[in-house]
Amino acid sequence: MTEDSLRLIPDLDGIVCEVLREHLDVTQCPKGHCWVTPWENHCRKVIELYPLKGTSYPVFWGLNFDFLPWESCMLGVNPKPFNVTGKLVYHRTEKAVKRDLRGDVFPYIHYHFMAPSLHTYEEHRAFRSKYFVNAYGADTPENRKQIEDAVRNNMPYMLDWFGRMRTEEDMILALTEEIREAQEKHALPFGAYWVRGFLKAKQHDMAGAVSDLAWVYQQFDPPSPIPEKTMRKLIEIDRM
Repeated sequence: MTEDSLRLIPDLDGIVCEVLREHLDVTQCPKGHCWVTPWENHCRKVIELYPLKGTSYPVFWGLNFDFLPWESCMLGVNPKPFNVTGKLVYHRTEKAVKRDLRGDVFPYIHYHFMAPSLHTYEEHRAFRSKYFVNAYGADTPENRKQIEDAVRNNMPYMLDWFGRMRTEEDMILALTEEIREAQEKHALPFGAYWVRGFLKAKQHDMAGAVSDLAWVYQQFDPPSPIPEKTMRKLIEIDRM
């Protein structure tokens, strides 16, 4: 193992940013490997490299909403089980960014990222070589080209996903499908219920909003009613 293989490729974020700007009006964030577009209708696009333990990073994307807060205990601040902290946290600056609604390349290419046993070693290598950014190594033309190619390979799927998330109804449908798939796997889709609840409030569906957030708070330990602070926020969004 060489010394270069232990270091991030110089200007990794800048290389990615140049490719993203071929299609998107992005700004590079000062924190993390993350890029955002300007706000439009209380929403901005987010693209990020997800730092895995290895040397290659998948490209993730999604939408960030300026009206949507998160319970701080749902952000990895405290260990599970969740508990009510009494604090709502926003992500709406270049230093505070969150993919509230999440997308990635995996369903497009039928790569089961969370179930590695479904693929052979050769399949894993092929998927990752084409779609993951090799983040470590020397600043060579070959390494720069791999980064550029990986981002460009993701781009058609990224643009398709953003194109399908044009309205709040589209986003709610996507979250409903995410919830259905998670429940089939006996998982608890806390985040999908949370985001869908706030989107329903913005759609003036307060009954649906309260139902979704009530589900989330019932998973806390101990289960909790929706706190007053959260109810006030739902009402505020409903009046937008």
